[in-house]
Amino acid sequence: MKKGVFLYLFSLISVLPAFAQMRTLTGTVTADSSGTPLPGVTIHLKGSTYRVATSPDGSYSMSIGGTPELQFSMVGFQSRQVKVGPDMTRLDIKLASVSSKLSEVVVVGYGEQSQQYTTQAVAVVKAADFANVPTVTPQQLLQGQVAGVSMTNSSGLLGNASLVRVRGTASITAGTQPLFIVDGVPLNDGAYNSTNNGGGSLLNPLLEMNPDDIESITVLKDAAAAAIYGSRGSNGVILIATKKGGYRQKTQIRLDYATGWVRPTGKIDVLNGPEYASFFNNYITKVTGAAQKDFPAESTDWPSLVTRTGRNSNYSLSANGGNEKTRFYIGGNYADDESFVIGNNLQKYSGRINLEHTANKHLRLGVNFTTAYTNMDRIPVENGTQAPYTRGLLNTPFTAAYTADGQYDSPGNNPLAYINLSSNKYYTRRNTGNAYAKLNITDYLWVKTDWGMDFLETEERYRRSAKITGTTAGTAGRTIWQDNKWLTTNSINFDKRFADVHQVTLLAAHSYETARYDDIRVTGSGFTSDLLPNVGSAATITGAATGKAWGLESYIFRGNYRYKDKYLFEGTLRRDGSSRFDANNRFGNFWAVSGGWIMSEERFIRDLGFIDYMKVTASYGVTGNDRIGYYDYMSLYTAGNDANYGGQPGLRPTQIKNPKLSWEENRQLDLGVAVNVLDNRLQLSVDYYSKHSKNLLLYMVIPSTTGFGFATRNTGEMLNRGVDLQITGVPVKTKDLQWTTTLNLGYLHNKVLSLPPDNKDDENRNFVLSTYNGQRVLQGHSLNTFYLLKYKGINPETGDPEWYTKDGKVTSTPSAKDQNIVGSGMPKWTGGFNNTVRYKQFDLGVNFYFSYGNKVMLTEFRELDNVKVNVSTNVSKDLLNYWQKPGDQAFAPAATSASWKNGNSFAQLSSAQLFNGSFLRLKTLSLGYNVPASLLNRTRVLSGVRLYAMGQNLLTVKDRHFRGADPEVSQYGANAQVAGEGYFSLPQPKSITVGANLVF
Repeated sequence: MKKGVFLYLFSLISVLPAFAQMRTLTGTVTADSSGTPLPGVTIHLKGSTYRVATSPDGSYSMSIGGTPELQFSMVGFQSRQVKVGPDMTRLDIKLASVSSKLSEVVVVGYGEQSQQYTTQAVAVVKAADFANVPTVTPQQLLQGQVAGVSMTNSSGLLGNASLVRVRGTASITAGTQPLFIVDGVPLNDGAYNSTNNGGGSLLNPLLEMNPDDIESITVLKDAAAAAIYGSRGSNGVILIATKKGGYRQKTQIRLDYATGWVRPTGKIDVLNGPEYASFFNNYITKVTGAAQKDFPAESTDWPSLVTRTGRNSNYSLSANGGNEKTRFYIGGNYADDESFVIGNNLQKYSGRINLEHTANKHLRLGVNFTTAYTNMDRIPVENGTQAPYTRGLLNTPFTAAYTADGQYDSPGNNPLAYINLSSNKYYTRRNTGNAYAKLNITDYLWVKTDWGMDFLETEERYRRSAKITGTTAGTAGRTIWQDNKWLTTNSINFDKRFADVHQVTLLAAHSYETARYDDIRVTGSGFTSDLLPNVGSAATITGAATGKAWGLESYIFRGNYRYKDKYLFEGTLRRDGSSRFDANNRFGNFWAVSGGWIMSEERFIRDLGFIDYMKVTASYGVTGNDRIGYYDYMSLYTAGNDANYGGQPGLRPTQIKNPKLSWEENRQLDLGVAVNVLDNRLQLSVDYYSKHSKNLLLYMVIPSTTGFGFATRNTGEMLNRGVDLQITGVPVKTKDLQWTTTLNLGYLHNKVLSLPPDNKDDENRNFVLSTYNGQRVLQGHSLNTFYLLKYKGINPETGDPEWYTKDGKVTSTPSAKDQNIVGSGMPKWTGGFNNTVRYKQFDLGVNFYFSYGNKVMLTEFRELDNVKVNVSTNVSKDLLNYWQKPGDQAFAPAATSASWKNGNSFAQLSSAQLFNGSFLRLKTLSLGYNVPASLLNRTRVLSGVRLYAMGQNLLTVKDRHFRGADPEVSQYGANAQVAGEGYFSLPQPKSITVGANLVF
């Protein structure tokens, strides 16, 4: 006993000098690459149990004595051990990130999470993954990059919206596109153009954004990730984070320049002059009874006249950096894109400033702001006969472009005249941003207030010459749309570790969002001269204006718990109140629960030796959809000319009341596993999901006894099931050579479970008609089901076209009752195969995108395969293979076939215009050279130079029977109810680009 007391007193006396010399050590821990402060870094005093963690601004303070050794550690960063000098009172540390994706901090809803510990199904595309890729809008950057995300460009028309699906389509007629959020601000994505004067689909909601400003794109795929956005999460959420600069980072100036040449990826072959002359005299005359003609020796190559080699140029200048208190990013961009079709051009100007300032250890302030302006030349409606691409294919080779005196021949049907004698301008002006303040109450408790806005103004101006309209008057129009959004989000956050094994993170927030939409339209006719461009110069002017508004109030809660860094739990709840529903149904609850188990932390997995990381996750939750009309639940009336009665102003009802209208719900299950092996050089992730949409917000036919034709109702169910697979490997990794390859696959099975019984087909199945082109929503089948006559081909003995009846018999006189299911416009498989090879100063990128298992309907062949009696148009070159004698295996029927005259034309709507839409495309092929630092040092100005050449869409592998210009088509853009249809839709552009990146 005495011996023990003595030893205790001796040890106490021995450490008294150390206590007498105790001092406070302070400092900041930052990321080595960016200078960003690192919160939550554990600082351990070696040889003791004493440890502290860095605060949200990366700072720390701890008491030390003597010259101890400190260990700095954090998930995703290489640990560092540092010996403290005897008089040192400040120690700043930089931690280097590790290469595995597990180390990444990913942006999630209202915060960030470590990729290693998240239980959400999220996918991240970093700026390095799409550096220097020429794109008009950021959605294009996602194509082939993320498993489960399908991105279809509606056409090659500049500025058109894309069809983006995240794990299928969760709705039918309500909103079907993902929610796009930039730096916490949900973007407006309404309809801001007239499809009568613009392209065939709506404009892209990200048109104004500069891809060079993007730091990362995060796709929230499952309910655990998207439920925090509640009523707008059913179709997935895409978070875009822009570049921010870094603390304690030397100012870096970057100049990027690229220029390129653009041609179409494919073309449709129509008859040239000699072919048309022969076909007319030998075939068309027999079909129509027209007399034979002597055609001139010279003809017009219309397809060549309406296409060109487009040029594009892109200039980006940015600066970023920071000191101990402030970090910043400033960027500017000018892009000039010229399409391969005449009359379609796009100029874009944008500027961005992101600024964050640490006022003191408690307060941080920041602002993100961007302004953009676009100036676009749009062609006449893409799926109309006046579009230059369309008319260039329909005009015969003997339709003259010019008269003998050099004037435009037949201006009304001359695309050259239409483009050059009229104007079709479209402008956008957009200001988007947010300002925020973050107050650290303690190192584990903070509050944040965030105020954002998205102000969008679009303007359309058109002017038609009297030569085009066919009158002496001429026409003009001008429309301005404004959609201005404001929002605020205020949150309190808690993040603390207890007893070194319990990590608790909590979020509670309130959000309010509102937007006001206005439009004003003016049209005019009767101009004394084509030199008068403005609508105000017209003799007769008419106008109209509308306005509306909506609001959304939300209460948001999320909690995360992690035990021993291997057992993971998360719960999310959001309560949304939307002005789009009656007061009794205004609020809805959306939630998700998820869990994960990092199995690689268990001894029995570690003992295997080859598994570096293994995690299994499961989630289930409910998201919603409120993206319908602003006032679909109300009785609506209209006034104006069509409501006047007896010359007096009046009102007339336009919409029936539906106070029971409520939220559309989507219930989603997700099961996932992620495994890394071989020192993280091989990484695999697999997710199975099931999305069940209920109470669909369906715009549908209602009984005529109500006095109305259509209304929005809660009815119908739909199911999406699938598997997401991603494999990333580093097959070669040496000092000079590294090859990284990634394969991502998304499998989707979509089925409409129930529909209202108002419309039934001949087999008593409920359906909703989608288009006039034979696509319909059919209960028990895929959303994008083609319901058409099934074409068999030309009878080799008779020369007549034949189809199948409903019961499979062959007929040459089919009726509408013979229509049948002939395929789906929704792909079963989509994905990408992406490769990056780096050898010394060179880098090579090879990226493929593929889509498999879908059909596409190309109704232009109803025109190009048709011989018309009173209209002279060109035809497909395939018609040269027409039936002439028994035994011929022909493409086109005999000229004497009765089908040309009895209403059963060979060109009638059927599966003859339906094609296999599967394709494999070489999306990008790039080769770059990085100038060695030894050469750059001599300049004393440049710190980095990369020269590169890139090809896009250079190769497309498609079905050998595909007759269209491009299988990647979706005429109605973002309308997922109607996918895979086209009518003279422009093919995707094929481009060659050269550029340089200069860093100062």
